[in-house]
Amino acid sequence: MLVPSGDRFGAPRGGAGSHGLVHRHHETRCADLEAAAIRATEGIRAVTRKRTTALSPQAALRKPDEALAALCTRIEPTPHETIPWSDATDRVLAESIRLDRPSPACDVSAMDGYAVRSADLPVPSLDVVGEIEPGREAAPLPHHSALRIFTGAMIPAGADAVIPREQVREHEDRIELPPDLNVTSGQHIRRQGENAAAGATICELGRLITPARLTAIASCGQASVRVHRRVRVGVLVTGNEVKPVDATPEAWELRDSNGAALLGMLSHVGWIEPLEPQHVGDERSKLCERIARMLDRCDALCITGGVSAGDHDYVPCVLRELGCEIVFHKLAIRPGKPMLGAIDPEGRPVFGLPGNPVSVMVTARRLAAAGLRVRGGLSADEEHSVFVEVSGSATAPPYLHWFPAARLIGDGRAEPLLGKGSGDWVTAAASDGFVEIPPGEAIEGRRRFRPWALAGGLPGA
Repeated sequence: MLVPSGDRFGAPRGGAGSHGLVHRHHETRCADLEAAAIRATEGIRAVTRKRTTALSPQAALRKPDEALAALCTRIEPTPHETIPWSDATDRVLAESIRLDRPSPACDVSAMDGYAVRSADLPVPSLDVVGEIEPGREAAPLPHHSALRIFTGAMIPAGADAVIPREQVREHEDRIELPPDLNVTSGQHIRRQGENAAAGATICELGRLITPARLTAIASCGQASVRVHRRVRVGVLVTGNEVKPVDATPEAWELRDSNGAALLGMLSHVGWIEPLEPQHVGDERSKLCERIARMLDRCDALCITGGVSAGDHDYVPCVLRELGCEIVFHKLAIRPGKPMLGAIDPEGRPVFGLPGNPVSVMVTARRLAAAGLRVRGGLSADEEHSVFVEVSGSATAPPYLHWFPAARLIGDGRAEPLLGKGSGDWVTAAASDGFVEIPPGEAIEGRRRFRPWALAGGLPGA
């Protein structure tokens, strides 16, 4: 278990916390720790306690993809395990799948028809001297004769063509061939190894096992397959104002929507094992104890709230006390600017998500999901990109990557849903995901769309 090294870093106290009706929107300053974080993540050699005003604060923020790349290079995949092929769907390959024999393993017919020797033609008719079914070894073809054959059956020795049955007149023991019938050597035959030779790699490690790849695994005779262990993801929701879903909160309190959002996003993903969300209030010692205990149980940890710069936002300081490396903190994005990415001493990624519900969903889907993919043995980039046509006149802020919620309206189009801010979960509930708008660009045009769900098809598909 991770053990705090002591309260070496003093967190300022005495500031008033936010009383707004959104999760963790306060700001905190651990000046010495913040300076160290800037030096580590931005390469700045000298940082004073007072921030420089030479650059706009927004212009100095780190780009999301740059920060994500820095984090992902520090993440190691989960260990391997071997499981039956029947349990392998939606798991991540930890080995390459190679053909144990050519595909096809022998020459086979591509049609129902008659196996013939092209050198015997043209002739008015051929005697049918037998039949070849799939799954049986074929006897050699005698000269000046034909063998009835079915799709997928082995081509007999001596035959070099297949005539489709609809091109001949069939009798019980012979076939009549039209005088203008043209038969070429090799027609309607699938050659041994034409798909791939024995030993060829057909599924690379680090790929998700889809039904198509499961077909390959079974066809290669692999009764078991080596995969990466499921990523056990912990979810910790912080904040004194957060109450259970079934509670009756006071007007100044909130039900826990962040735990629900993350559990919904991570569930039904075959390579993820989400743990039951937990909650802790804004007490530094309890936060430290809970994070340490959760890190011992999981492969990755998502924390919501407590990452901004308010007097009760202890997450960055606590993570450093536990020996975590803060790779980035605060990004040039909207919503979700306060997001934090860290690595613990055992190589486990920690994602500090802002507390407001829309920010949690956006940063989890856009950034934490990529880190979880790497932890699970996948690449950070998703295998499939979806682009939609978006209409509207709104423009992204000059220095911020903007991720507005959007609703799919069919025919490859999406309608932006511009809510009242990152606490507006009501508007978000009407959306299917969000689009990505680069800094300073108008929303209108062809934009990348990310559905809220990590698994399954697009809404309405």
